[in-house]
Amino acid sequence: MSRRIVLIVTAVVLAVAIIGFVAIDRALYGIPGFHLARTFRSEFHGAHRANVNGISLYYEIYGHGPPVLVLHGAGAFLESMHYFITALAPGHTVIAVDSRGQGPSTDSSAPLTYAAMGGDMIALMDTLRLKQADVVGWSDGGIVGLDMAMKHPGRIRRLVAIGANYDAAGIDAKQMTPPMVDEQTRQIEPLYRLIAPDPSHFPALVKKIETMIATEPHYSLAELGRIRARVLIVAGEHDLILRRHTDAMAKAIPGAREIIVPGASHIGPLEQPGAYNRIVLEFLDAR
Repeated sequence: MSRRIVLIVTAVVLAVAIIGFVAIDRALYGIPGFHLARTFRSEFHGAHRANVNGISLYYEIYGHGPPVLVLHGAGAFLESMHYFITALAPGHTVIAVDSRGQGPSTDSSAPLTYAAMGGDMIALMDTLRLKQADVVGWSDGGIVGLDMAMKHPGRIRRLVAIGANYDAAGIDAKQMTPPMVDEQTRQIEPLYRLIAPDPSHFPALVKKIETMIATEPHYSLAELGRIRARVLIVAGEHDLILRRHTDAMAKAIPGAREIIVPGASHIGPLEQPGAYNRIVLEFLDAR
């Protein structure tokens, strides 16, 4: 085989590989590309662990500037927040965390609750000697942010709660159907088994999450009224969270702003990353 033919064949193989990777990356909302690029990014300051409240929390740090905790949704991983991480890192110290029992973070024998996860994040801030931080939380991450802001008012400067609910009744039952939950579980399981410290824990984690979502949270409007952080409530036009619930939450929090993203669903941050990134950056960086 001539050198020319070898070069042509090599080029074709590389092209097919690249096209295949791009297709996979697109199908998985850019997460594989984020993993690949992270290795070469100067803004990535490594993976870390913190022993808090009887568990080991896994977190990654990016960028420089004012600290911001980035919190993912139920059953997900910090990688699902990669668009926010990439957008925030140039001007912020991003602390992207895998919540207890999820990703490489370990679990305990206790039930999974928003209060427990909120306590974990405050303990992590103590470990990192952060007196105050901003929080960007999506779905369950937004609820954890609300819990932190209510119970530790001096610790949260600004909070962006995306697709969050303050009561279990705020979820649209027409969207949270058993087939939808089963499909999400099937999507999450392969990555969980790949990176979790105990892959066999997955069924127990799923049960914990399902119980938590069905029974929590139950914050009152009066409790929301005690929040002193500057808060932005964000939801998609077609969000899993009922619009009247989102409106009531924003109205109950003193000075809170509310933005409804046109055309977006509950996974808006992955569907329309540019729009959500602009919203978050404008709010956190505003004077």
